[in-house]
Amino acid sequence: MLGHKSIKTTQIYAKITKEKLNQDMENLAARLNGVEEFAGCTI
Repeated sequence: MLGHKSIKTTQIYAKITKEKLNQDMENLAARLNGVEEFAGCTI
């Protein structure tokens, strides 16, 4: 849980964290699609 003197600071970090999470999930999905194609199966 984030906590700063200013709520704006917390909101900035929360936004960055959400964007990073979205990027990481997109990267994971792309990797899993690659594994499916390599293995010839559906996950």
